[in-house]
Amino acid sequence: MKTKFVAKVKLTKQGQLTLPLEARKDLGIKIDTELYWYEYNGVLIVTKDLLNPKEIEGKIKRNK
Repeated sequence: MKTKFVAKVKLTKQGQLTLPLEARKDLGIKIDTELYWYEYNGVLIVTKDLLNPKEIEGKIKRNK
């Protein structure tokens, strides 16, 4: 797995983020898609799948 820059987003005063259309298309994120946010060693990770924190840790270590 290679690291890829996806997009720059800005947090609004209302606490909302906008993910650009190109990034949504590339990642297959459609309207009403739920995203899950995790923090791992100070890094924010967003996934389309609900994962056990151990699964995330395993995926990160496996891809180093």
